[in-house]
Amino acid sequence: MQIGVLIDQTARVDLGVWEWAEGDNPRVLAYYREAGMPQDHDEVPWCAAFVGAVLARCGVQGTGSLLARSYATWGRPVALEDAGPGDVVILSRGAPWQGHVGFFDHLDGARVFLLGGNQGDQVTITGYDRARVVAVRRAIAPADLPPRRAAPGQSTTVRATGVQILAALGAAFEALRSLDGSAQLLVLGVAGLVLLTALWIARERIRKILAGLG
Repeated sequence: MQIGVLIDQTARVDLGVWEWAEGDNPRVLAYYREAGMPQDHDEVPWCAAFVGAVLARCGVQGTGSLLARSYATWGRPVALEDAGPGDVVILSRGAPWQGHVGFFDHLDGARVFLLGGNQGDQVTITGYDRARVVAVRRAIAPADLPPRRAAPGQSTTVRATGVQILAALGAAFEALRSLDGSAQLLVLGVAGLVLLTALWIARERIRKILAGLG
């Protein structure tokens, strides 16, 4: 599997994760930790944390920074017209040092759509003016990531899905300790949905591997 496709699939598992209005969502706090910049509260801008966390789950080194523009020189450059799944898009925002970063989803006329975190305080697919694009960068695949895998246990998608399952369960248990009964049911419901999605992705990947299409 190409590294860009793996990154894209891994990022999509977290669609819908949101920044809580009260308290701190442990799923968002996990992004900071996985990106290498732990924080105590989810109000700290987390678009770069989401990108860094997804890359880390795929075995790719991010910038280790919470600054969106730190990705402007990361990886290798790609023209916006040639962007594909898993490519990182950096946008301008306000002052020269400010910005926004997310994963390329698609182009639609004058708008570029990004799969990113902290977009309306959520992980969403959102459109932006393509004139704001500062750079598009592509991940350099790890040397130990071949294009095909011989067995399900070797699949990078399956490994990444396992990490996502553990992260979701860990975050849910962490949140349950500090919530009341109704809030606990909500957290369990969200964690269950993420778990089912991740298991479905793993099942489909294993099926393709066994069919010789991995």
